[in-house]
Amino acid sequence: MAAALPMLFSSCSDFLTEEPFGSVTPGSFYKTEADAIKAGTSCYRQLQNPSDFWAQGLDPVGDIQSDDIHQFLGWTGLLNTFKFDENHEAIRGVWKAAYKGISRCNSCLGNVAQMGIKEQVKNEVLGQASFIRAYWYFRLVRLYGSVPLITKEYTSLEDLYPTRASVESVYDLIIDDLTFAAENLPSDWPSSEKGRITKGAAMAYLSLVNLQLKNWAEAEKWAGKVMQLEGEGVYELLADFSKIGRDDTKNNKESVFEVQYSSEHSKNWKTIYFSPRGVNLGRDSSYGWMQVTQSIVDEFEEGDKRFQYTFFSPGEKFLIGGQTIEYTEDMGTKFGPTPYSIKKGNLYYGDMRVCGNNNVIMRYAEVILFRAEALNELGKTNEAIPLLKRIRDRAGLTTKSSYTQEEMRQAIRHERRVEFAFEDIRGWDLIRWGIQKETMGSIPDSKWQDGKTELWPLPAFVLDENENINNQNPGW
Repeated sequence: MAAALPMLFSSCSDFLTEEPFGSVTPGSFYKTEADAIKAGTSCYRQLQNPSDFWAQGLDPVGDIQSDDIHQFLGWTGLLNTFKFDENHEAIRGVWKAAYKGISRCNSCLGNVAQMGIKEQVKNEVLGQASFIRAYWYFRLVRLYGSVPLITKEYTSLEDLYPTRASVESVYDLIIDDLTFAAENLPSDWPSSEKGRITKGAAMAYLSLVNLQLKNWAEAEKWAGKVMQLEGEGVYELLADFSKIGRDDTKNNKESVFEVQYSSEHSKNWKTIYFSPRGVNLGRDSSYGWMQVTQSIVDEFEEGDKRFQYTFFSPGEKFLIGGQTIEYTEDMGTKFGPTPYSIKKGNLYYGDMRVCGNNNVIMRYAEVILFRAEALNELGKTNEAIPLLKRIRDRAGLTTKSSYTQEEMRQAIRHERRVEFAFEDIRGWDLIRWGIQKETMGSIPDSKWQDGKTELWPLPAFVLDENENINNQNPGW
């Protein structure tokens, strides 16, 4: 019996230290190229829910906190009029979504970098994770200013309470991450991998980030590099503007960066909130919380072809959720200030409750206008004119032969507003151009306040839980 004891204890010891069946740990997972690719793919998941809401796909800044959306119900109205505080669900949610996304990227970056796999595969995975991490930090720094800069996976209880990093150091990381992505990602992916981040997306974001920082020469350089890819057949302006944002034209040659959704796996709630209110297509089909303002309707010039593809108009018949609907004036005026509702991005043809439209985050048309804006700010207004003309030609509009610098600045801002209406861009532009006060501050009952509302407050839970952050943003 005594002789059997060592064998018994040895067996028990082996049993107790054995990995449970079905478990995946860093030690057992990061082994193969397939594992690395899966880790990179996991970084995309949080992009589908940038506000950590129940309503996937909604960006509370890009459209809702803009002068294109009429303040209407619940948190949408509070965002427009700056009546939120540090406990508002958008203020909490955008922060949480970003750091969840950053955590996934840090895990991928830290582990994949140490793997003994083919360098090209490794760098492509790291490039995607780097881009996505930069995307999240770019959102954070524009909204909250100085934020914690977390660049490593948490593997211990140390450093759980990071301090706020300087705005400059956050931008340094963003630019470093995007530069790495631009150097290591392909210009295009096979059709089976469409939707992954590309070299062009990284370079386009380098242009946008430098526009934000007013580094005009860098912004122009990176936009120019993206435009070189047009000559290689990677990008083009679609001839038909009506194909923008539809579920049957995903990831086309004008697309630079799209967040992927699927009617089979992950539905996009943006269409549910943007669709005409009162269209009886079921609980999950048309909340219609996003009513358009008269301001955005009036921004379109007479004869602009984009108008009919941007708005539902009275008398129009359309297919939505598998049913033919005639749009009537009261679908707009019953709940908003105009007879129009948002059409762009809202045409889908499958089950009304399961919409798989992608969110188009950046298009090639935007890159062209990035370059035009940078050239104009560099004093090269004449070089910006043909770029502006490309966008206006497609819309069926004429372009002047000469502009002053200020005229071109306003022309580009106008063009960006109508070209990218309801594509999660306008609110970010208002921040970038520093014109929130004159736009959002003039909305009836707006609580805009100089020296305060230029930034969002840090969420209350951050101050409550992080002992190393005890300074709220000014005015809050």
